[in-house]
Amino acid sequence: MKLKVDISKLSEKLALIQGIAERRATMPVLSHVLINASKEALELTVTDLETTMIAHCDAEVSKVGSLSLPARKLYEIVHELPSGVIEIEEIGNHWVELRSPSTTFKIAGLPSDDFPVIPQFSSDHLFSAQSSKIEDMISKTIFAVSPDDLRRNLAGIYFEKNGESNLKLAATDGHRLSIVESDLSTEIKLQKNVVVPKKGVSEFRKVLKLGEVVKIGCEKNFFVAMGDGISLIVRLVDADFPDYNQVIPKSTKTNFELGREELLNALRRVSILSSEKTKSVKLSINKNEMTLLSVSPEVGEAKEVISVDYSGEEIELGFNARYLMDILEVISEEKVEFGLSDELSPAVIKPMGDEHYLSVVMPMRV
Repeated sequence: MKLKVDISKLSEKLALIQGIAERRATMPVLSHVLINASKEALELTVTDLETTMIAHCDAEVSKVGSLSLPARKLYEIVHELPSGVIEIEEIGNHWVELRSPSTTFKIAGLPSDDFPVIPQFSSDHLFSAQSSKIEDMISKTIFAVSPDDLRRNLAGIYFEKNGESNLKLAATDGHRLSIVESDLSTEIKLQKNVVVPKKGVSEFRKVLKLGEVVKIGCEKNFFVAMGDGISLIVRLVDADFPDYNQVIPKSTKTNFELGREELLNALRRVSILSSEKTKSVKLSINKNEMTLLSVSPEVGEAKEVISVDYSGEEIELGFNARYLMDILEVISEEKVEFGLSDELSPAVIKPMGDEHYLSVVMPMRV
């Protein structure tokens, strides 16, 4: 294998993909990037067996071949080199020499045969979507994904086809639920509803930043995405997502509106003195005002009053402040609507004038 490639372009591709490689992998090859130099181009592949990313980079290949090199070290080398061209040549016994005009590196690799077999897929099952629209949907749900790996069916975002062109995303950790729906103005070729794991979704967001349009779809038990010179293959969560419709209250006793930014800023201030473990804040709502109170025996307490459009009965209930802030931070509308029933029932939060996004949050005792 022998080739020449632009340093900045190679660094850009390695920056996108090297995060998938396992640094402390039980299989050493999983910390490597597979470099495959063909007559057409240079192909870079990394995988952790669950998530795989393949990047293509223009190169001048004088001798075809393939080899696995340590992903992190290769990226660090290329990233530190000045702009220009780097020459990569296999020099025997799986060693590679990297040469720039003023610097030479020699690093040990592994044979390409040691690298895991990468799943093959057909683009026939993919459909095009606007990248910014998908990114917005992910930002409104990913924070609600469960961090508990033992609850596999909650460890990702649920992709649901709702009609020919409507896509719905949902995520929950058992304490909160976020759902967003969007008309993608194209035929959604999902053969079934699927759960894409959180790490896979995080890598998918990198693909979304590469261009205005992305191709996505599912084949067998994999989620596939294709962007500008990048392909992503993610093994789906093999578990059924719960029926989230059972969690959404069919109606709430009291609905009122308030300023999104005013509430968000108040929560940020009051939560400074909330318990580090629970982040609990008490909301007392009465006669067009909401009082936010946090108490921590070890630190102190904080209190703030804000105006709300409320005329119902007085109510007091507690929430994890972080849960509320996560929701408010991804809403762009000036006003939000709260739906409450009592101190123990879930609250429904949604942007005013937007019926395509809502969140459900369970209260907590404070």
